Amino acid sequence: MEFKSKFLVWIAALLIQATAVAQLPEQPVTLTIKQAEELFFKNNFLLLAQQYNISKADAQVIQSKVYPNPEISADMVGYQGQNGLYFPTGKNGNFAAGLEQLILLGGKRRKQIELAKVDKKVAEAELTDITRNLQQQIWESFYTLHHQQKVIEKYNKLLDKLQSLIESYQVQVNKNNIALKDLVRLKSVYVKINNDKSEESEVLIQQQQKLNVLLGLTSSTQTIYTTADADVYADKGFLYDDVLSRSLENRPDLNQAKLGIESANLNLSLQKKMLIPDVTLRAGYNQRGDAFNNQYNVGLAIPLPVFDRNRGNIQAAKINKEQQTANVSYKELEITNEVLAAYQNYTRSVDEYKRISALINQDFDAVYNGITSNFQKGNVSMIEFADFFESYNEAQTEVERVKKQLAIAAAQINYVTGTNNF
Repeated sequence: MEFKSKFLVWIAALLIQATAVAQLPEQPVTLTIKQAEELFFKNNFLLLAQQYNISKADAQVIQSKVYPNPEISADMVGYQGQNGLYFPTGKNGNFAAGLEQLILLGGKRRKQIELAKVDKKVAEAELTDITRNLQQQIWESFYTLHHQQKVIEKYNKLLDKLQSLIESYQVQVNKNNIALKDLVRLKSVYVKINNDKSEESEVLIQQQQKLNVLLGLTSSTQTIYTTADADVYADKGFLYDDVLSRSLENRPDLNQAKLGIESANLNLSLQKKMLIPDVTLRAGYNQRGDAFNNQYNVGLAIPLPVFDRNRGNIQAAKINKEQQTANVSYKELEITNEVLAAYQNYTRSVDEYKRISALINQDFDAVYNGITSNFQKGNVSMIEFADFFESYNEAQTEVERVKKQLAIAAAQINYVTGTNNF
């Protein structure tokens, strides 16, 4: 009995421990942008689902190659009223059978196969375009998340420093060595920065959720984006004409539009070929034929294009071709303007990054440490210290914003060209 009780206690302890372990949150995942993209290609459910469209298009190509099935028919007497016989056979009955085969003429089947192959190319271009759009979202979410993480990290560092100063000032206020208003001013700075941190934390949570969906993760992500990475983005030189040329050559959405013209041309050709009548070949047997017993017949049938000459479908196909041509022209104009905006934004971001990198360097940290030290020694007034503290905080936030802006501008170059430049 005692052993049984100990055994039950031991099992209960194991269950409690297992439950506790199961409830622990997953460990944060540390990722570079390249590692994030690798997870995206492996785990993104939308991308995986889109790939099935190519398999479906493959199946349609196979189906388009299949020839129409032959038709077989059979007839016999169900009831012979003269003799009162049901399903009579032999001399008292009659049996007839026929076989028909539709023969497609004019190259219709070939055009249908070509259309199905173009549809597969469209599915492949759609997959490429979805991948391009999702990769753009990954870069934006990744670098926005990194920006939020670095900003909050700097907020935490500033808040820890302020907390230490507040505690020191509280001791001095209690001893009547420092005016209470100075402590209140210090606490006001703390509250302001802490409120800013709370607002940034909300954005961080939103971006973390968005990135997790894109990468197929359920844990938090610690992003890696170094100054060396930013320097690589800033040092990559581009000529506008080269960017535009690559965009017009590689953009999957433009490729889709051009495939629309190809498909429209094939459809127009197919509709014109529909004017050519198809032939139905026939063969049959009749036990009691119209002319002879055990009669074997052969024949053919062909529709006469008298009333329906497929004019409506041909006209619609011509209009569709014109529409697809206009779509290509619009898409080329749209891409040209997208490239111009992306190129201007990238060059501006590079210039801003280089200027702010030259201005805000280790001297800022040295000044920060010096101001803090002199404030503690009483050589700097509360107003001067509070103003500097807020200015320093804004400057650090601005540095991270410029780094994020540069990375997203680089991502936009990838997006508008449809190629990986970084």
